[in-house]
Amino acid sequence: MSLKSLSKTRWSLEPQRVVIYPSGVFYLFTIVFAVFATGLLLLYVTYQNTTFSESLPFVLFLLLIVAIFWGHAGTFVEFDHNKGHMRKMFLGFIPTTTTPLFKLQGINAVSNLAGSYNYRLFRKDSRYGKGLVVSCGYTKSNDPNALAFVEEAVPVIHQFLDQYNTPADYVKVPLTSYQFFTKEGPVFTVKNTKAGAIVIGLIFIAIGISLLGLETNGLLAKVVIIAIMLGLGFIFFNAAYTQTTLNTDTQLIERTGWIKGLNKRYHFGAFAGLQTVRQSINFVYTGTSINMHFHVPGKADRQDVFAIATFRKSAQVERFVDELYQIMEG
Repeated sequence: MSLKSLSKTRWSLEPQRVVIYPSGVFYLFTIVFAVFATGLLLLYVTYQNTTFSESLPFVLFLLLIVAIFWGHAGTFVEFDHNKGHMRKMFLGFIPTTTTPLFKLQGINAVSNLAGSYNYRLFRKDSRYGKGLVVSCGYTKSNDPNALAFVEEAVPVIHQFLDQYNTPADYVKVPLTSYQFFTKEGPVFTVKNTKAGAIVIGLIFIAIGISLLGLETNGLLAKVVIIAIMLGLGFIFFNAAYTQTTLNTDTQLIERTGWIKGLNKRYHFGAFAGLQTVRQSINFVYTGTSINMHFHVPGKADRQDVFAIATFRKSAQVERFVDELYQIMEG
């Protein structure tokens, strides 16, 4: 088996059991770190004028890291139909997560801000949360490993989960109030926290104005920086006074703001589905964006993306999606 295939998602299928190995990329990390550690050890021995035996604690420390990387590659997620549970086994032998199958909703693709995606397992009570990673990361929608995973492993797992579903799982209780929308007749408006955007806009404008009195030899640079500050201030003010509305009479969803070129309008009938995108900065989670996809008339292979909201907590995402669907289906 090649290193490339080892780094991809692997799985084994049995009549009553599915095992997924999503962390194979750590085999590559192990090799890279082993080469780095060898070079580091040689430098240490050379410049410290010592021997390998005298450097044994340092050697053991490097070997431990290599072993952890290698072990992490063996981490697997097991779906056991007979026992009725899912387990994540860290390093291949340490159980870190055990969840009954009747609490699981299924496996879905999760897009990241950089454009890559992976597949994650979600609970019924947290359909838009962090989820449990069950595949490696992909950058192409037609990646052969991703397609094989969806065609071979995912359907079997979903068959297991279907047998633990009950009719109550699909009963939706109608919402009697709206947390993220205001209602005026047939028009529902997405609530917008203007204050925060206005404050940030004022800060940028204040910085731009304060720079007017700054003495500098580079007039062009000064003008550019002031223009950027004022431009950012205007963008935040535009965000503060941008509205997104859903009209159940006209069946239209509209975004209107100061910048007319950013205004959008779509018919409910063109709605193609929702996509959630997890955002992170330096691998630190910052929130989840909710994007609506709409078919473009006359272009069957194209869809427009309409960013409608961003939240940090999965419960907020869940509630917003439920409210949105109730409005559009009502």
